[in-house]
Amino acid sequence: MEQTSRRILLLLSLSATFAKYVYINEGKSWTNAQGYCREHYTDLAPVSHEYDFKRVQLVPGTTAKYLWIGLVRNSTDHEKWTWSGGGQVSTFFWNENQPGNGPEDGHGQIRDNKWHNAMGTDESTFLCYKAVVVRVRKTWEEALEHCREHHGDLASVASDTETLLMRKELGKDKTTARVWTGLRFLAGDWLWVDRQPLSYEAWGPGGRPECPQVSRKCGVLRVTGGEQIDNAAVEPMGNYSDTGNDGEWEAFDCAERLHFICY
Repeated sequence: MEQTSRRILLLLSLSATFAKYVYINEGKSWTNAQGYCREHYTDLAPVSHEYDFKRVQLVPGTTAKYLWIGLVRNSTDHEKWTWSGGGQVSTFFWNENQPGNGPEDGHGQIRDNKWHNAMGTDESTFLCYKAVVVRVRKTWEEALEHCREHHGDLASVASDTETLLMRKELGKDKTTARVWTGLRFLAGDWLWVDRQPLSYEAWGPGGRPECPQVSRKCGVLRVTGGEQIDNAAVEPMGNYSDTGNDGEWEAFDCAERLHFICY
């Protein structure tokens, strides 16, 4: 039991708290900030739930700043808000009397750790989201080591929007049909190794494996049905299922060598 506890502590991240967010200390309009994030990282940052809302407040440089995030009003229904990377906003952190209903106040900004809507032409600093696809074949633990050495950590997936953003990165070039994420079965439960709460789940057919086989305790993201899949490079998968959709999760053999997603 003691050895198991030590292993869990080694696998769980202690230092990658801010890894998926990148603070950009340059004043830009919302559209220019979006373009910058898409060129240099993945997109303007989504903030999917309270855990990430609190995480943003700890990102170095963001305290008490005016800060663009990927929040934008739906162009056809002004009562709805969406993320720059796709997907509707489901959890809001508006300040009092926000959002306003001005016809030009259609973009979301953090001010003093609360959300405000603002004119997109205003200039402020901003927060990008990054996902990095590593197209080198590694086992799950090798992938974890690589991410922590060269980036931040193996990536967690906190929302439908983050799934869309990862699929965007995966679609830029060929990958294996499954890619490692930071999902791991430890001490009888599935956990993200960066300590992200498992409040969002996207398991494929059959749902969450409650008692996976000994070797199949590492989580993958499926990459199927597109040109980015390099079928010739995918080694035989034994009895693994070929059913499922892009972006769904699956328990997989930790010793398989796959591409992976860091942030």
